[in-house]
Amino acid sequence: MEFSKIREKRVFEKIVDQIRDAVLSGSLKPGDALPTESELAGQLGVSRAALREALRVLELSGVVVIRKGNKGGTFIQNVPSNKKLFDYFSDHLMLGNIDLEQLTEMRYWIESTIIDILSKKATKKVFDALRQSIQRAEDLYRKGCQEEKLYENFNFHMIMAKATENRIVVDMLSAICDLISYLMVKMKPSNRMAEKAFESHRQLVDLLEAGDWEKAKSLNGAHIKELSVNYPEFRLRLPVNPTYSLSSLEIQDSRVERLSGDGVDKTILLQ
Repeated sequence: MEFSKIREKRVFEKIVDQIRDAVLSGSLKPGDALPTESELAGQLGVSRAALREALRVLELSGVVVIRKGNKGGTFIQNVPSNKKLFDYFSDHLMLGNIDLEQLTEMRYWIESTIIDILSKKATKKVFDALRQSIQRAEDLYRKGCQEEKLYENFNFHMIMAKATENRIVVDMLSAICDLISYLMVKMKPSNRMAEKAFESHRQLVDLLEAGDWEKAKSLNGAHIKELSVNYPEFRLRLPVNPTYSLSSLEIQDSRVERLSGDGVDKTILLQ
């Protein structure tokens, strides 16, 4: 076996590394503006052409966003921690390497594990937050806010995930739910499906609060399976990035297609 020579990094790659390191160390935080192009090139001692190439790489990877106009500039993005997982699932779903059945199965196993963890960690605060989520979803449903109701239904499951206090569990489930929620918005679930979801969620909280963990897993599995049979055949073009992540529920760059109306409060009420 022959190995190739290690080459020196190009200038733009060194710039990318410096800015990434500053973000990782906390020296640069989401929302921070980078110096102007001429100022930054001078600080780094590089050409403006090399700097532009580096900024393009950082923009494509979601580290920065470049805005035009009077209030324009280059800003550090708040990238959801589940972004890479979302990209992985959406890419392989479009390529046909995975399918909705596999995603649904994975969702079931993750949520079953979540319920097992809740058997040791759940508190009255968690159960109250779940009931409040159901009430918010029903209120949105009565107001005719169908998409917002759908997101709140998925938020119910994310409240359970967050109660595990395990970031990996939260990111895994949110990446899957981001994809499924996008499909269901396009599908426009029927009133019967909506009402069935409310009832399943109420029964699930009752079982969790009663400590009947096995029945809770069985009910949740049936709920997930019933929803999955209504998924349309996957022919939709998924967004490059989720408009928001269910793990952080923070609105992302306005250039991507919005999955819900502007101004909707998607804050998880689990303090």
